Amino acid sequence: MDKKLRFVFRSIAIPVVLGFAMLFSCENDIAKVRELPDVEDAPAVYATNIVTIYSDSAVVRLKITAPELLEFIETEDHPPRIEFPKGLKAVFYNKGQGIESTLEAEYAIYDKKEKIFTARNNVVVKNFAEKQELYAEYLLWNEETEMISSDKFVKIVTEDGVTYGENGFISDQNFTDFRILNSRGTLKVEDDFNEK
Repeated sequence: MDKKLRFVFRSIAIPVVLGFAMLFSCENDIAKVRELPDVEDAPAVYATNIVTIYSDSAVVRLKITAPELLEFIETEDHPPRIEFPKGLKAVFYNKGQGIESTLEAEYAIYDKKEKIFTARNNVVVKNFAEKQELYAEYLLWNEETEMISSDKFVKIVTEDGVTYGENGFISDQNFTDFRILNSRGTLKVEDDFNEK
C-alpha cells in the first residue's frame, strides 16, 4: 500500500486508539462491587445518558456520550466488561480544543479481561482535519496485541477517492503497517498531460 494511503488510516486511528486507552484504564474497586447483591449476570453499574470527559493538563481531549452504559463484574460464564448496548459517540479534541475526529457506533463492548474493544453496527470514524472517513459494520481493537482489525466490509473515503475492503482490514494500532483485504476502489488522478 502506498505511503499516502497508509498516512490516511494512521491519522484516523491514532486519536481513536489513544482515547479508548484512556476510557478503559479506569477501574472499579472490585471488592466493593462484589459486596453488591448477587444477581446472575446483572450489571454492577447501570447508567443512562452518560457524558464522560477526559482531559490532559486541564485541556479536554475526549468526550464520550452514550444513552446507556452497563458494567459487569466477572462471573463463571462471562468476563468483566463494559457494554454500550445503545451505542456511543466519542469526540476527540486537539490541543486547541477543535474537534479532531469522531467515532460512532450503534453498539460497543469492552472485554476488560481480554482487553478487547469491539464496535458494531454502522461504525463511522471521521477525521475532520484530514477530511477522511472510515465506514464499517465491525471494528475490533486488541489492546494487548496493539492491533486493529475487521473481517467485514469497510469503506474508506478520502479527498483522493474511495477504497473498499471486501473482507475488512488489519493493521497495527498506529496504522504504520496496514492491509486492506480484497480491496477495490476509485482514486482521483491529476491529468499532467499537456498537448503541444
